[in-house]
Amino acid sequence: MQLSYLEFTCELGEPATLASQAAIIGRTTVGAGLTLRDYATLRADGERISIGANAFFGERATVHIADSVLATTIGHDVTVGRFGLVHACTLGDGVVVGEAAAVTDGATVGSYSLIAADSLVPPRKNLPGGWLYAGNPAQPVREIARDELAAAAEAIRAGKSFPHVTSSHLPALSPAPFLPAGAAGGPVHAWSGRTARIARAYIAPTSVVVGAVDVADAAGIYFGCAVAAADARIVIGPRTNVQDNSILATDRKRGDLVIGSGVTIGHNVQLGSATIGDDALIGMSARVGDEVVVEQGGCIAAGAWVEPGTVVSSGWIWAGRPARAFREIRASECGAFASICATYEGYSEAYKTGGILTTTSTSSSI
Repeated sequence: MQLSYLEFTCELGEPATLASQAAIIGRTTVGAGLTLRDYATLRADGERISIGANAFFGERATVHIADSVLATTIGHDVTVGRFGLVHACTLGDGVVVGEAAAVTDGATVGSYSLIAADSLVPPRKNLPGGWLYAGNPAQPVREIARDELAAAAEAIRAGKSFPHVTSSHLPALSPAPFLPAGAAGGPVHAWSGRTARIARAYIAPTSVVVGAVDVADAAGIYFGCAVAAADARIVIGPRTNVQDNSILATDRKRGDLVIGSGVTIGHNVQLGSATIGDDALIGMSARVGDEVVVEQGGCIAAGAWVEPGTVVSSGWIWAGRPARAFREIRASECGAFASICATYEGYSEAYKTGGILTTTSTSSSI
């Protein structure tokens, strides 16, 4: 599907192969030969996304921007694996991004590089081309030959395992495990008689909301997300945003998930039972174990892996794998967190009132 955002529409080269639950949004320009697998999302609402020819994005891969600040530029012949994230950055020609890896704001990855699975390229990092990078933060491992890089790209595109690009930490890549038997279409589903209560919020058409999920005013659940309570309860407070391809899933044995007001849940987050205080931030590509408590205004850094039962203190950033207290949040960062919520309030309103769902005749379903 293609979705206009306000006055902005997509420009898509021919041919293109788009899975039925993939989404291309807003001011996205893509060359010929694009392939999007299910729930892959290219979302150019607050800035531009430019992608060259012969690009491939695996299941639940996400591309986004920094609103009115940073565009995303992707070269030719780029391959992004399942649950990979490319955010407000630049990728040169021939780059391969492994499964569940993330490239973040203002970073540049030089041509014909490989970002290993589960790795994180931090903001503003400049990685020269022709190398294999791995880790959090991503570090150079060795130079990589073009034939090895081509083999890695081919494996990702064929859905096969391959050294350095295959992750063992992927979430469910379709909503099927979260849905009740015989579920019909649409994003909202009951579970054993337990139904969602959704106020004046935005629920993206490729997301799923399952069971007793309470979504408050001005909140948003974006493209490809799964918010699944099963026989537990999930509460999403006012002005909270759950960004593309995040998986929020729990059940009665694991416990409820209660998220306060003005919270940001970044792209491609994995989150189970937890209590998340007001004005907190869960960074993109974070993995958060069950029974975690994030106190008011606490922050989990991008790419952090948080062990079950952790308490993230108010006013602190936790980072690393496993996550540990890193430093106190600066006053300027508190303002930045608030601005994200304000931006997403604007997105929520715009999508509810200004987005027009269309399809493309140049695409074939896979």
